[in-house]
Amino acid sequence: MFNLNNKNIIVIGSASGIGKSASLAIAAHGGNLICADIQNIESTIKAVKEINSKVNVIPFEIDITNKSEIIKLMDEYDVIDGVVCTPSINVRKLLIDYTESEFDKVISLNLKATFNVLQASAKKMKLNNKGSIVTFSSIRGSVVEPGQSVYAASKAGTEKLVNTLAAEVAEYNIRVNTISPGPVMTPLTDQLRNDKLWNEAYTTKPALQRWAQPNELAGGIIYLLSDASSYVTASNLRIDAGWINVDGRFNPNI
Repeated sequence: MFNLNNKNIIVIGSASGIGKSASLAIAAHGGNLICADIQNIESTIKAVKEINSKVNVIPFEIDITNKSEIIKLMDEYDVIDGVVCTPSINVRKLLIDYTESEFDKVISLNLKATFNVLQASAKKMKLNNKGSIVTFSSIRGSVVEPGQSVYAASKAGTEKLVNTLAAEVAEYNIRVNTISPGPVMTPLTDQLRNDKLWNEAYTTKPALQRWAQPNELAGGIIYLLSDASSYVTASNLRIDAGWINVDGRFNPNI
């Protein structure tokens, strides 16, 4: 049910964090891979081959803010069965202090590039009447905090792009979903984890009282790529240790 044998899957953002963990999990489940990132893909390629030497793995350097590079990426395989898109950026500051260039920087990667990946992936998959696309939202797509305005907007926007595309391509047997992680130990969250107060706040808020490791997102990714989720589309899978649904501000002594 979770088998990915002979499926061709692109992972964008595969050099580190969630994308690297996704690549290793896909290889372990038998999927062929295109490991795409802007740089430093070599360590992921090596790790993939160590996990499963039988799968085909192709490195692909890409800047996904460049639409033409996304289109070239989609042409690496005749058939693309799955696409995972993980890259994001955040500029943490108050909305009234945001510059236009900072706004453009966050939206360009988190929303516009994701739009271009969604569009190119769906066009490719439509040719073969099948496919699964997995992009990343965040808990910030649902709940906000000071300093996260543009990031939150980009993630909420990603969810709506995904929901709409899912409705538009369902007739072609293409499924489109998002994952919303809670706090995960990735390069994106280094700034928070290096600040004592922020780190404590993000450690104690989830019901499980800890940060996630990137590999703890891999199971959700495999699920959405595989036939195990054949009736799942336009969905947002929360992997957040209860962040959204558990208050977490106070544990009364009952």
